[in-house]
Amino acid sequence: MDKNLLFALDIGTRSVVGMILKQHENGKYEILHKKMIEHEERSMLDGQIHHIPAVSRVIRKIKNELELEVGPLTKVCVAAAGRALKTMKGRSEKDLSLEDISSHEEVIHMELAAVQQAQYQLASLLDENSNLLYDCVGYSVLHYYLDEQEIGSFIGQQGNRASVEVIATFLPRVVVDSLMKALDEAGLEMEALTLEPIAAINVLIPPSMRKLNVALVDIGAGTSDIAITAQGTVIAYGMVPVAGDEITEAISSAFLLDFPVAEQLKRSLTEEAVVTYTDILGFPSQKDTSEVISMIEYSIESLADGITKEILQLNAKAPQAIMLVGGGSLTPLLREKIAEILNLPIERVAIRGLNAIQSLIPSLKEEGPELVTPVGIGIAAKENPVKYVTVSVNGKTIRLFQVKKLTIGDALIAGGADLSKLYGKPGMGLMVRLNGEVKIFKGKIGSAPSIEMNGVSCTLSDEILEGAMIHYESGQNGEDAKVSIQEAYNDHIAKTLWVNGKAETFETHYFINEQRVCADTFIQDRDDCYYRFPSTLSDIFDLKEWSSETKRTHFTIFVDGKPLSIRTKLTDSVYLNEQRVNLNTLWHDGDRLEYQLTEEEQVTLKHVTDALDVNLHQSCTVIFNEEELTLVRPFYSFYREEEKLRLDSVLNHQERLLMKKTDLQPFIFQDVFTEVELILQPKPGESLILLKNGEKAGFQTEIQTGDELLLKFEMLV
Repeated sequence: MDKNLLFALDIGTRSVVGMILKQHENGKYEILHKKMIEHEERSMLDGQIHHIPAVSRVIRKIKNELELEVGPLTKVCVAAAGRALKTMKGRSEKDLSLEDISSHEEVIHMELAAVQQAQYQLASLLDENSNLLYDCVGYSVLHYYLDEQEIGSFIGQQGNRASVEVIATFLPRVVVDSLMKALDEAGLEMEALTLEPIAAINVLIPPSMRKLNVALVDIGAGTSDIAITAQGTVIAYGMVPVAGDEITEAISSAFLLDFPVAEQLKRSLTEEAVVTYTDILGFPSQKDTSEVISMIEYSIESLADGITKEILQLNAKAPQAIMLVGGGSLTPLLREKIAEILNLPIERVAIRGLNAIQSLIPSLKEEGPELVTPVGIGIAAKENPVKYVTVSVNGKTIRLFQVKKLTIGDALIAGGADLSKLYGKPGMGLMVRLNGEVKIFKGKIGSAPSIEMNGVSCTLSDEILEGAMIHYESGQNGEDAKVSIQEAYNDHIAKTLWVNGKAETFETHYFINEQRVCADTFIQDRDDCYYRFPSTLSDIFDLKEWSSETKRTHFTIFVDGKPLSIRTKLTDSVYLNEQRVNLNTLWHDGDRLEYQLTEEEQVTLKHVTDALDVNLHQSCTVIFNEEELTLVRPFYSFYREEEKLRLDSVLNHQERLLMKKTDLQPFIFQDVFTEVELILQPKPGESLILLKNGEKAGFQTEIQTGDELLLKFEMLV
């Protein structure tokens, strides 16, 4: 075969399309021949070859027919179906209470850990024995979260927990392996390989346009494949298991048509104003195209809804524009429905055919969107073939499917590195209570991994090339927090106090769980700690086990010959810097403390009357001039020999007293004036009036508890 000729195959769910393209000297391509053969049986499912011999037979038929036109064909450009791509969400988290995120490399590590988590989920859902059967062909970040609140960047942020959510796309290696086997049985060798979404993108959206956020949707018979560009590259791939067959089945159900007849009717909707058909009962019918479309509009909306939901899932927002290719893109109203759901102007959703491929010389009568992918396979597989890159990771040979820039992170994932353990974990922290307040001491930060490529230090985001020798060692875990109680407080105090002329040093005292400990004792998680410095003289007295401020002693008095024990106290005399003080006084470094015992407390008759367990007083409570007043008169008088004692009379130890009962006399109005002080200033002509309970009384009038007494002046009439 001429070296300027390309043989390209598009192996779809329902059919296989083969093309012979020629590359001219100006770099443009021309379609010379095209063949299409439908599968004889259901040998393809979701983009994966399920019956290799059956698919191989169809490929061989196309090969044989095209060889009649151009001669022997031995090599072919093919594509792995986009519908075989598997998309999964992944998430990774990091505890910021132990360690902040301070570099872009740590963010990349979190993203890759999320990709790996998505890979584990995929392997679990598909019941595979190893996640290494899937190559990641791209991922995009959906959200960064700080304490479950969406945020733009982690770097420099303060919080408790950071998490990143990604959507990653994987291609099962079995897809490529089965494709190569089918070609081999058909007598063909794979010249170049690409992915179907990449094939269409490469001919419709050149790299110069990929800074734009554009979604390309290839709507086939069984599935709709999606690829999205942004930031100069392809950022995501997806697949929706609904496509043109859904519309065909809706027509078949609505008008009782066999599936092939319904398919033919569907295709004629874009070409004819009136369609004719014969249903399965043999009745011929004729309907306006608009009537047929209205009958299947719900199915068209369902297809548009499925496509737009996947686009929003992959892109997190409506893209700037949508390109539709594939035979299913010609479905009536589909373009309008997609634009409406995504709230895009209708001109931002376009159906693209062969005439949109700038590098293609027009040569076929057909220019529809169903031919874009086969042409793209030939051109993309030739100009931008997908390759396997072989590298070594810690001595293990790894093959990576290169559909994007491959990085060290991709190689480590493929090599089985557990990215969640790549960075050393922070050491365990301590949470303790210090003087009633909870405080956390962090463990030491774990170290970053050591990564080398070809003996040179590198990062997770560095690009890898064919034959790279990669070696990595996981970072070391940080040490657990280890803090002494003195380090925890960082407020150790030592002061000197001169006590009775002798210098003594007093330091901070530490306690853990109510037990006094040394300053260098290490605290444990959940310990309840407190510290105290003996800052008052009372604290010093407690430490020295000196007496408290007073000491009590016994004092005996004989009353009517009977002994009465009275407790008295001895008062300590405390001087600080030659000033008498109490024990609540604060002291300072270098202060001088003098301490001595003073004389015994004097005992008075008041001590005796307080100690006797008898009623010693007669009382009467009245209201005088609107104020409550209590009058008290002793029942007893106390004598020392012939001397009558007052309450403040000082007594001696073992002194003998006599207690004589006084004659009981009722209280009279005049007794009030022994308890109150009155200044009487009557005006001329006024006379003093005494009232008891509203009635006139005199100074000798008897009074009792509860009486209301009043003294006032009135003018004489």
